[in-house]
Amino acid sequence: MKTKYLVLMIASLAIFATGCVEDEVYVGPPTISNLLIAPQAPGTTDEVTVTARVTDLKGVTEVKLMYKAGNGSFTAVNMTAGSNYQYSGKIPPQAPSTVVQYYVSATNVSDLTGTLPADAPASTNAYTVGAPSIVINEAYSRGADPELDWIEIYNNSDVNVNISGYKIYDNGGQAGTKPKMEVPAGTTLPARGFYVFVVDDAASANPAGSNFGLGSGGDEVWLETPQGFVIDNMVIPALATEQSYGCKPDGATTKFTLLTRTKGASNNNSPTL
Repeated sequence: MKTKYLVLMIASLAIFATGCVEDEVYVGPPTISNLLIAPQAPGTTDEVTVTARVTDLKGVTEVKLMYKAGNGSFTAVNMTAGSNYQYSGKIPPQAPSTVVQYYVSATNVSDLTGTLPADAPASTNAYTVGAPSIVINEAYSRGADPELDWIEIYNNSDVNVNISGYKIYDNGGQAGTKPKMEVPAGTTLPARGFYVFVVDDAASANPAGSNFGLGSGGDEVWLETPQGFVIDNMVIPALATEQSYGCKPDGATTKFTLLTRTKGASNNNSPTL
C-alpha cells in the first residue's frame, strides 16, 4: 500500500512539475520576425503589402499592422494569416515624398502583446514614397582575419543616393548595449552600387569602428536612416565557413544561402544552396 501511495505521489509531483515548466515555457508575447514590404520603393500609385512571421506556442489571437502617413495618427489594419505563420496587411497609396511609419503588433491567447520593432511605436519601420530603395543585400558571418564579418547594402535604384549617417546594427545595437555602425559623412552610393560595412570587433581597418560581429549560428541586422527610421532588416541563418546569405537577384526580397560570397559585387551569378 505504501508503494502505491508513493507511486501516486511521484506521479502527482511529475504532473505538477510539468505544469510549472509549461507555464514557464509559454509565458511571453508572440514572436514577430521577417518584417518586409513590397514593393520596397513604393511610388504614388502603389499599395504596399506588409508581411511578417508571427509565432506563439499558445496561439495568436490578433495581428495588426499599424501605420501612419506624415504627422497623422496611427491606423490599425487587421493582418491576414497565410501559410508558414506569415501574416499580411496593406497600406494604401500615399502622396509623393510622404514618410510612412509602420509596425506590427500581435497578441496571444494569454492577452500578451508584442511588437516589431520591440519598442514600437517609439521607434518604427518606415519608407518614403518615391524615394530610392537602399537595402541589405548580403552578409557574411564566418569571418576571420584577413576577411572579417561584413554586411553589404545595395542601392536598388537608378539614381545616386547620399547615405551619410545611415546605420547598421544587430541585436546589441537595437538593445543599446553596443554602438550602431554609421556611414561616414559625404558618402554617396552610386545607382545599382554596393557599400560594405566590415563589422567585426577586430576590424582595425574600419575607421568608424563597429564593436560587433555577426553570430555564426544566426543573427539579425537592421538598417536605419539618419532620422532613425528602420528601412530594412535581414535574418541571417547559420552558415558554413565559405557561405554568405543574401538577396538574389540583387535588391530582391528573395534571399538564399550563397555558395560563393560576392562582397561588394552582384549576387546574381552566385550558386545557391
